[in-house]
Amino acid sequence: MWGIDNHHRSAHIGLGLLPSARGKGYGTDVVAVLCHYGFVVRGLQRLQIETLADNAAMLRSAERNGFVREGVLRSSAWVLGEFLDEVLLGLLVQDWEPAFGTS
Repeated sequence: MWGIDNHHRSAHIGLGLLPSARGKGYGTDVVAVLCHYGFVVRGLQRLQIETLADNAAMLRSAERNGFVREGVLRSSAWVLGEFLDEVLLGLLVQDWEPAFGTS
């Protein structure tokens, strides 16, 4: 979790997994834990994710946790010598459905 803005009660989340840990559902679980931390522990109103448009695993993990695609940041990331699009996703506390208990 980064870019925590206490005034606007928002933050960004992101993660990286080693290749050996991919495809096992860990990404979805980590996003769920970060949502719990952001909304329950920190009292945030909004969480946001930006990921490369071709990062199907992160898009899937975010959407499984209720994130909504809000837009595309065209040619916003310089990766290996080329500009790539990023997808912007957001989740509001009132739209969040916890993956586990909030107590």
